Amino acid sequence: MLPEISAALQATKILYDIAKANKELTNYNELVAAVSEVNAKLIDANTAALASQEKQSFLSDRVRELEKKLMKFENWESEIQKYKLHKFPSGAFAFELKPEMQQTEPLHYLCETCVAKRQKSIMQPDGFHDAKPLFLRCHNCNLLIPTTTMSPALENSLRARMKR
Repeated sequence: MLPEISAALQATKILYDIAKANKELTNYNELVAAVSEVNAKLIDANTAALASQEKQSFLSDRVRELEKKLMKFENWESEIQKYKLHKFPSGAFAFELKPEMQQTEPLHYLCETCVAKRQKSIMQPDGFHDAKPLFLRCHNCNLLIPTTTMSPALENSLRARMKR
């Protein structure tokens, strides 16, 4: 009977160890499930952080771009303040460098069409009569404006020269 009791005790101990191992396995499975859930939440948080970082990067680039445009706009505004609209005897208009600015730059004219497009295009003399330019030409938009009123004789003379 002693061997049977000993065998029963042995079986009970084995059963106890199996039950204990089963409980530990259940706890391990719960631990694995909890770790898996934490990992999933970390992945979601990383995804959200990455999306936020991308959005912040896009917005930072956009702010830089807008600051650049604003600076360009402000520079243009300060540059165009150096000029005033000038009406030639022919009735044509161009922007003329203001007299107070002529200390640092020579007198010149900007094309009115190009100024409207926020482009600085200095008009060049084209054709002379009595050492005075008859026209100013914008080499950017090819606008040609008369600087003086022309007598019919001068106009006929110019037309004859242009036909050649």
